[in-house]
Amino acid sequence: MSLLDVQHLSVGFKGENGRPDKLAVDDVSFELNEGEVLGIVGESGSGKSVTALSVLGLLPYPKAYHSAQSSIKFGGKELIRAEEKDLQAVRGADIAFIFQEPMSSLNPLHRIEKQIGETLRLHSQLSEKQIKKEVLNLLKLTGIKNAKERMKAYPFELSGGQRQRVMIAMAIANKPKILIADEPTTALDVTIQAQIIDLLMDLRKKLGMSIIFISHDLRLVRKIANRIVVMKDGKIVEQGSTESIFNSPKDNYTKTLINAHSSLKYNDNIKDNIVLSVKGAKVYFPLKKNFWGRVVSEVKAVDDISFDLREGETLGVVGESGSGKTTLGMAIVNLIKAKGCFIVKNKEKQQIKKESKCFRRSVQIVFQDPYNSLNPRMNVAQIVAEGLEVHRPELSVSEKRNLAAKALAEVGLGDDVLDKYPHEFSGGQRQRIAIARALILEPKILVLDEPTSALDVTIQAQIIDLLQKIQKDKGLSYIFISHDMKAVRAMSDRIAVMKDGKFVEMGSKEQIFEHPHEEYTKALISASV
Repeated sequence: MSLLDVQHLSVGFKGENGRPDKLAVDDVSFELNEGEVLGIVGESGSGKSVTALSVLGLLPYPKAYHSAQSSIKFGGKELIRAEEKDLQAVRGADIAFIFQEPMSSLNPLHRIEKQIGETLRLHSQLSEKQIKKEVLNLLKLTGIKNAKERMKAYPFELSGGQRQRVMIAMAIANKPKILIADEPTTALDVTIQAQIIDLLMDLRKKLGMSIIFISHDLRLVRKIANRIVVMKDGKIVEQGSTESIFNSPKDNYTKTLINAHSSLKYNDNIKDNIVLSVKGAKVYFPLKKNFWGRVVSEVKAVDDISFDLREGETLGVVGESGSGKTTLGMAIVNLIKAKGCFIVKNKEKQQIKKESKCFRRSVQIVFQDPYNSLNPRMNVAQIVAEGLEVHRPELSVSEKRNLAAKALAEVGLGDDVLDKYPHEFSGGQRQRIAIARALILEPKILVLDEPTSALDVTIQAQIIDLLQKIQKDKGLSYIFISHDMKAVRAMSDRIAVMKDGKFVEMGSKEQIFEHPHEEYTKALISASV
């Protein structure tokens, strides 16, 4: 008998007029057996998270609704339309949930000890002294270093990996029979991802849990799942054992997910002339000052980095969070103060220094999260043309609008989007708008700061294909910053591996991936395989 039995599950949401919209989940059926890890994969909007939230009745009812045929049985007991008190008895005790973004799920005003202890207070008869002891044991079990000290910490005082471990500690506090992990590693570096996967597998073995692991990354799911369910547009397009899904996928969508990164190609278009020269770049942040205001302790976010970038070349910069790679990118585009020499060289080999207006126009940046980097109060025409206000003020409003339309066409968007706003677009479309905003100034260099990490794998592939096409057409040079080794391998000609503010290794793509020298580089590569 299965532990969880989902049959003919359909989920819809009522619109503002009270009428049902298109179904978010349409006739989904699957089972979860004891001790099994079931992977549910699909792109954003495929219905995988809505399916998981339905299990514990966490949808916004009555706006959300289920069809009459929908059934979710846990241990033979029906959960659909169960009374709230019955669902509360199951939540956190028998079935626990780990959400994607721990910073949004943890209360920023409460210490870690209180937040983990809360679930024990709800579902156990332990005394406060016993709860405190159990919280400490849970933190140790999930691999939190200096667990006793960390109990007093607030969420913002922890790294992303540590916060996710705290979420796992909360979820397993009552030793649930089922753990639902909804994109638990998406926002984490590859090495931390590997650690969280290993932790979940270890806990599954120790506690005898079953796990539903939700992700848009099919290759990541392969490492953990016994069986896989592939969802698209609210439906299951394929399900089966992990081996059968990867060795003989039947649906074209499944094949697309599997080959999302392996299909990417690089177009060689490099010239010998140097377009950017960085010498002795330093960015130090003060931690502590003495009585006289003199800095006595500081973080060396970027510590004496030098490199040259050639025309048409892509330099990949990789490293974990906190390695300094984003700070380096921000320093190059003059968004933070930095010491050192930053020079752009034009076609006449004249040197353009960082302080000049021409430098800012020549070096543009595309940020990680397009939703946060696009002004929600401006329409697309205003967003894309914004840089022209500073660098080409002589242009008329209609001329700026025409240039915006041209830039949007270069990234595969029509002029029909000019009067729309960022919230009306998907993540991939918003990133195309962000790229168009950078291209409108006709730069020589683009700094791409994690431009695909917030996107599904198939959309990642589309954006990387787009960037490669633009690079070939315009002869641009890229600095591609990422913790995703697969994306870096697809994009880069040379790779710089960054740790603690320094380049610990630099070489060609082939040398870094096939013959890495540093143990840190080897760890990054092995974690991404």
